[in-house]
Amino acid sequence: MTFTLRSLAPLLLAAPALAFMPIQAHACGGTFCDNNGGLPMPVDQRGEDVLFVQDGAEIEVHVRIQYTGEAEHFAWLVPLQALPEISVGSDLLFTQLGVATAPRWLTNLEYACPDEDPSDWGGGGFVPESDIVSASEPDLVLEETVGAFEVVVLQGGSVAGVMQFLQQNGYEQDLEAAPILQEYLDEGFLFAAVKLTAAAEVEDIHPLVFRMLGDEPCVPLRLTRIAAEPDMGVRVYFLNKQRWAPQNYLHVELNPLAFPWSQTGGLSNSRALYTEQLALAVDLAGGHAFATDYAGDSDSVNQNAIFEFSWDETAFIGVDPITALELIQLQILNFHPLIQPLLMQYIPPPDGVDPLDYWNNIEAYADLIDQAAWDADAFAAALSERIITPGLHAVELLDTWPYLTRMVTTISPEEMTIDPVFMPAPDLPDVSNEKTAEGLDLCGEVGSRYLVPWGVNPLPVCLPEDPQGWPELLSQHPVRFIQQIPSMGPPQVLENFTEQIVADWTLHQTEQNCAGGPGGEDGGDPGTSDGGDSGTTGDPGSTADAPAVGCACNSGGPDRGRDPGPWGLALGLLGLGLVRRQRWFGERG
Repeated sequence: MTFTLRSLAPLLLAAPALAFMPIQAHACGGTFCDNNGGLPMPVDQRGEDVLFVQDGAEIEVHVRIQYTGEAEHFAWLVPLQALPEISVGSDLLFTQLGVATAPRWLTNLEYACPDEDPSDWGGGGFVPESDIVSASEPDLVLEETVGAFEVVVLQGGSVAGVMQFLQQNGYEQDLEAAPILQEYLDEGFLFAAVKLTAAAEVEDIHPLVFRMLGDEPCVPLRLTRIAAEPDMGVRVYFLNKQRWAPQNYLHVELNPLAFPWSQTGGLSNSRALYTEQLALAVDLAGGHAFATDYAGDSDSVNQNAIFEFSWDETAFIGVDPITALELIQLQILNFHPLIQPLLMQYIPPPDGVDPLDYWNNIEAYADLIDQAAWDADAFAAALSERIITPGLHAVELLDTWPYLTRMVTTISPEEMTIDPVFMPAPDLPDVSNEKTAEGLDLCGEVGSRYLVPWGVNPLPVCLPEDPQGWPELLSQHPVRFIQQIPSMGPPQVLENFTEQIVADWTLHQTEQNCAGGPGGEDGGDPGTSDGGDSGTTGDPGSTADAPAVGCACNSGGPDRGRDPGPWGLALGLLGLGLVRRQRWFGERG
C-alpha cells in the first residue's frame, strides 16, 4: 500500500522557533528563510518536509508543518491509502535531522598578503452552492483531537461530497483541487482533514505522525501543485537499515566544479548557492529528479537536543503555577519550542505584561496569576502528549534504525504531474553532506586559487586578479551525472557530463596559465568514467590520480604550484547541535 501526503494550506519551511524568543508566528525576516535544513525558501513558499520510517508491513510518516497566517485559516488535507493511527510528532527531531544532514559546501579561505490576505492563497475560500452537484457524502471513519489539531478521516463519496463536507466543517479549500481529488478517489485513497482546534493559535502547530499499513513511501505532488510556488523545495528523510532512493524519479549528482566556491561567504549563502545549482540540475533531468544530501549513520543526529530523560510529566500533577515554572526549569523544558504555547494556555500573562518577563518573575506577579486557566492535571497530560512522548519516540527511532537518508529536490507546479515514490537502495554507498574547498587569496597580486573536491583527490582552480564571480566556463554543467537508480546494483547513468566538464576545466586552467593540469608537471587526469555516486561525496567513478596540489597563477608572482602554502581552517568549529543550557526563558546557547 502507498502512503501519501499533501497540504492544501500554505506550508513554510521556516527557521525553527527558538523556545526563549518572544512568541510569534513562524515568519522569517528578509527574503529567505535560511533554516538548518539547508534549503532556503522565500517566505511565501510552500513545501514538504517529511520523515518516512518503514517498519516491516507498516510505515510511519512524520510531517512537520510550519505555517504563517491566521489560525482560523489553517487547513491541511492528507491523502491516505489506509486508515492510520495519528499522534503528535517531535519538532526537535526535524530540527536535528536538518542540523546533521544539511549540505555544507564551504570554502576554507586563507590570505597570503603583502604587508496576508486569504484571497491571496491561490483562490479557495468556500465552494459556491451552484458548484456542488451530485454530491455523494463521504463516510466519516475517524474523528479525534491530536495535540493542537482536530483530525477527521473521510472515505469514499464524490469530490463534490468531500468538498461540501470540508466547506460545512470550516476547512479552507480550493476549487482547482477538484480534478486532482478525483484522481485520488479513483485510486481508492482516504483523506485526513486537519485544522487547529478553536482554542489553538499558530504557535501551537506541531508535527504529526501517521502510522499505517504500507510499504511504498510516496509524496503526492499532484495535489501539491494547487498552491505551490515555482521551484518549491521538497525534502524527505528515511530512517531504516539501508539507503533509500527515488524509484520513479531520476537521481542527479551535482558538479562540484560548477559550484561558486569563491562566493560562499558563509553557511547561509552557500546554502542559497547550492539550492540554485540543485534547481538547474533538476531542470536538466526534466524536472523529476532528486539529489542525495546525506546517506549514512543515524547516530550523526544529536539525540541530546531532542529529548531529556529529566522530563517527567507526573511531577506537575497537583502543583501550583509557580512550582510548575520551577519544575520546567529543573527539567530543562524551558528550551523546547512548544513549551511557551502551553504556558500561554495554562499560565497566560496578564494583559500588557511581556510573557517572558512574567514567567521569569512569576512571584512578582503572584496576585495576577489566572488561577482559572491553570489545570495541573491537564497541563501534565498536554506536556506528555506534545513534548515528552514525541521526544522519547524520536530517540527510540534513532536508536532502532541505524541508517539515515536525506533527499531533496526543487519542483514547479507544472512539473507536479507524477507523485515521487521511493525504495530501498542497499547497494548504493554512503554520501557525506560536507564538501569543502581550500582557497588561497593572494590579495589581487596574482589572483587566487582553490582546491575543489573531486573524487579521491581535489582539483586545482585558478582565478585571475579581481575575478567577476566564479568562471562561467566552469559553470556550464551544473550536473555531472543524471542517473536511474535500480532496485539492486549500481546507478544506471543516463547522462554523463564528465568529459565536457573536464574539457572546460582544462581550457580554463590553460587560459589562466596554471600548473597542475592534465599532462602538466603535476600529471594526473580528473577522469571521465561513467561511474558516480552522489553529489556530496567523492565519486568512485573518477580516477585517483588527479592532481592534489594547488595551482600556480603565473601572472607575475612566484610559482607556488608545488607548495600551495598553509591551507589552514579559516572558519573554525561550528559546534552545531551543542547545547549550552542557560538559567531560564530568553536565553539559549
